[in-house]
Amino acid sequence: MSESRQHQQKTGRTPLSPRQRLLIAVAAPVLRLLARALLGTCRLASVRGVHHLDALIESQRSALLCCWHQRLPYCVGWLLSARSRGLVPGFLVSPSRDGELIAAVVGGLGASVIRGSANRTGARAFRDMYATLKAGVSPIIAADGPHGPASHAKPGTPMLAQMTKAPMLPVSFAADRYWQLKSWDRMIIPKPFARVWMVIGEPLVCERGDTPDAVATTLGERLDAITAEADAHCAGR
Repeated sequence: MSESRQHQQKTGRTPLSPRQRLLIAVAAPVLRLLARALLGTCRLASVRGVHHLDALIESQRSALLCCWHQRLPYCVGWLLSARSRGLVPGFLVSPSRDGELIAAVVGGLGASVIRGSANRTGARAFRDMYATLKAGVSPIIAADGPHGPASHAKPGTPMLAQMTKAPMLPVSFAADRYWQLKSWDRMIIPKPFARVWMVIGEPLVCERGDTPDAVATTLGERLDAITAEADAHCAGR
């Protein structure tokens, strides 16, 4: 068995060529600079429900920070900035070659990077997420997964919450000016100098004996509700 194949089986990560490592070393700092510049120009109009996050931080409890994939970009940026409040955010990144660049970017922005994906290393990612939560890190999770269907919460997050006793914290945002990608999730990225409204929902717990599918439905309903609330605040500005 080749050394690269052994590395992939051991870590779940696809080995990089020297050229790929060089490209990542060059591109990652540029992308981090662009992300900081974009986030730095956005004007935060309000953050509703921030007391839910503060209560978890004060209790020193890790949480699963849940949002829809469509609203992931600014949610990630704001949650990373919440390190000043005492939050220790983490981010699940695919072990693929493309994931290496994402890991370098979000890791450089201050996230604790967890490598894995539901498609390639689900068991390993689940185990690592469990250990990460126990270590005090709160992972940022797209509740509808990496491939959708969009705005349909999957049971994996409630299962992890049930195993670790970590609450799920719904998070969403709306912006008055944004780009919307033609992707499966119709991802929204605020434009420079956009006004942004954040909404944080009440934590949701998956108790022992609860059915993860039923809790996933409730999580989806709460994410829909706070997303609609954020959109309403933006529309009523």
